[in-house]
Amino acid sequence: MLTNKRTTLKPLIESADGVHLTAYLVNRGDLIDLKAQLRDVISQSYEWLKPVTSKDERNEFLEPLDSLLLDVRIFKEMKGNIGLFRNQDSFQVLNIPVEVEPTCQVATTFHVKPLLKWLQMDHDFLLLGIDKKAAHLYLGSQSSIRIIDSILFPESLKNKYSAEGHFSLKDSRKSRAIEEETFSWLGNWINELTKNTKPKLFLAGEVLLVSSLNRNFKYSNVVKTTVSNSFDEKNMTEVVSAIRKIMKADAQAALEKNLLEFKIASDEGRAQKNIFQISKAVVQGRVRKLLITDEFSVFGKIDRKSGGIALHPYDLDHEDDDVLDDLAQMVLSQGGEVVIAKRDEIPKGRLILAMLNDDDLSLDKKEERAQCDVLQERFG
Repeated sequence: MLTNKRTTLKPLIESADGVHLTAYLVNRGDLIDLKAQLRDVISQSYEWLKPVTSKDERNEFLEPLDSLLLDVRIFKEMKGNIGLFRNQDSFQVLNIPVEVEPTCQVATTFHVKPLLKWLQMDHDFLLLGIDKKAAHLYLGSQSSIRIIDSILFPESLKNKYSAEGHFSLKDSRKSRAIEEETFSWLGNWINELTKNTKPKLFLAGEVLLVSSLNRNFKYSNVVKTTVSNSFDEKNMTEVVSAIRKIMKADAQAALEKNLLEFKIASDEGRAQKNIFQISKAVVQGRVRKLLITDEFSVFGKIDRKSGGIALHPYDLDHEDDDVLDDLAQMVLSQGGEVVIAKRDEIPKGRLILAMLNDDDLSLDKKEERAQCDVLQERFG
């Protein structure tokens, strides 16, 4: 059964309590440079952990990073940037195919804004390539493509697709029945594989084959128009490239739609802009959609019972974290939606906006003005 990136990354996004080390490395294709970045991460992490761990505890916690420094072969397989995630229970190294800043943070949760941006801009897709002998199913993204399986057609269909001339009426009816059964089975197989997720499915192959497939094939997220009228190893790269362009455009369109929704809500006074009030609404489970920037970090601590925030001018200790990051994690855990954008894409260049379930924007105006003054002084 297929799983998507969201399912894979969910444990990282939802992990909380205890010490969490997050580091992002910029992959410039230079192993010496990557090792230098990793050394900096280990050094910084050691200092962050000093106040709350013994020397033996620090050495044990950082041992996976030390081992990685001695054997960086895994980096050779990664084309994108790199994310390192360590807590008491696990250590993960991920290829992150979006822009990241080289950072190291120790907190009570992982720093996940780059992961959220990755999920937002790089959706998985399926490709069903059909030739005269078989159907080939692939799972892809902006940075990868892998075959799931190939299903051979019955001999009678292979003969039909390869034969020249005409079939008798009896043979034609028989082959049509086998064709219907084959493509119906193929649809059931793919639906069984995608019970937990329904990526967009693209089709490539000869028009007559794809037309027959569409008549007998049921999948809720299929693009019935072929991305290519032929399919084989020779045009595989071209087909995947065309799909990636479509998926990238779709992701950008979805982001622009969300930004427009927030702009309209902001203009109409329906978007909450005060981070202190947003935090209170988040812990109450009242935020349905959150918009945050990935270009700034607002360090501090959130009281997860009251929603109160203590802001700090910089990352003070291992319990401090980016408040924007924490709020995003909490909204996602409640089933809400999080949108990541550049600051200049957010109405009036704000760091955060929220739309509430009940659109209740009533505030203590005096408190709001005082809180906004604090933010204005700190972030401009």
